[in-house]
Amino acid sequence: MKINKLVIIAIIVSSFSFFASPTKAASLSGRILLQVQDNGEAWYVNPLNNERYYLGRPDDAFTIMRTFGLGVSTNNINSFLFSSAPVRLSGRILLQVEDKGQAYYVNPVNLKLYYLGRPTDAFQVMRNLGLGITNSDLSKIVVSANSTAVKIVNPEAIINYSEPSGLGDLVVKNFNFKFNNESQSLSLSLSPSLFEVYENSPKVYTYPVNSPPVSLQESFYSMFLKVNEKDNSLGEIIGDLEQIAITENLSQDELAELALAFVQYIPYDTNKAAQLKISPYYPYETLYLNKGVCSDKTFLAYLILQKLGYGVAILDFPDINHSTIGIACEKEYSLNYSGYCYAETTNYFPISVIPQNISSGQADTSAYNFSEMFTEDKLGSIEIYNKVDGNLYLKADEVRSQANEMEVLYDIINNERPLPSASYYEIIEYNKKVELFNTLLNSFYQK
Repeated sequence: MKINKLVIIAIIVSSFSFFASPTKAASLSGRILLQVQDNGEAWYVNPLNNERYYLGRPDDAFTIMRTFGLGVSTNNINSFLFSSAPVRLSGRILLQVEDKGQAYYVNPVNLKLYYLGRPTDAFQVMRNLGLGITNSDLSKIVVSANSTAVKIVNPEAIINYSEPSGLGDLVVKNFNFKFNNESQSLSLSLSPSLFEVYENSPKVYTYPVNSPPVSLQESFYSMFLKVNEKDNSLGEIIGDLEQIAITENLSQDELAELALAFVQYIPYDTNKAAQLKISPYYPYETLYLNKGVCSDKTFLAYLILQKLGYGVAILDFPDINHSTIGIACEKEYSLNYSGYCYAETTNYFPISVIPQNISSGQADTSAYNFSEMFTEDKLGSIEIYNKVDGNLYLKADEVRSQANEMEVLYDIINNERPLPSASYYEIIEYNKKVELFNTLLNSFYQK
């Protein structure tokens, strides 16, 4: 998936070089500039037009550099890596088109190639090779009309909503999902104008170079876990879910499962996942658009489950570029003994089941992988952020019992098929087991 590991603008500048005299863009062609009199904002001077482009987050830097990439053969790349690139390629981004499109930056100072790789690699190049520049000198370089520069003055402030006439016209959004293999639905009245407020709210996290946050990732995620004072969507959702729980006589843990199912059935945004540059949605945006990628749906699930009183956390898996929600549970059933059970948000899975097939950020059901349903091997490294205390989900052992029952039946079905000489009674008993297995499987995955 392409959110997939969310990125932060971490402006960390260890050393600067200052210009003593007015600077012309031509003399800085291809350079990466650090705005030292501000918060260390970074800019790339495109040698094709000598205009500057804001590098923002690691993903912004990565996207801009690839946008201006020049296709080069593998032989040339190898030659440049061995010695140096020609002067005519100073400051250019080279793409190794005969391989996997690997990107390299040609440093104008020494004409050496620097591998860009992932967004974080591109950002590291920006840090290491950036040249300090004053605001006065920087102002002499034209900002490209295509630059995505956005300066956030106070990204951690609660989103302000100032429309004097209230929320204006509302639109009804319908959500259909399943729980206990039965169809459910609820409707929300959402405001287009409030949606625009969220859409235009900060989606880049910045901080002063001399005052970094304790956790960059948590600070970034916290931006999307804030709710506008006029946004009552979460309260409406919980009210509707609680009404379903009363009607269906559900327990508190079943209400948590119902809430998660509501999020799981929100369509996965495959188009967004395929984009090179992705900005996360605030939960209201996800509801209004009725779609999202793993991070978007995770933020929404986090807030709903937290309001229901559960301990929650955001689970990141950088090796597979995936995020999901963690719900507090008994440690023996938790992910990596962390105290948080895995709860997938991109597709329906029972709480604590770990999908073994996650492609482009979305988890897919693997119906018969009973022996692997609770193994963490394919997740790679695990990072846990934004932990909050609360109630424990206490049905993880039940989920394992259901999986074990299906595994036993599946083995029987495969290994004890009736022989041609089997009696009518033996065939009937075998078919009952097949029918029971299919019923349990369909219920488990809500098929």
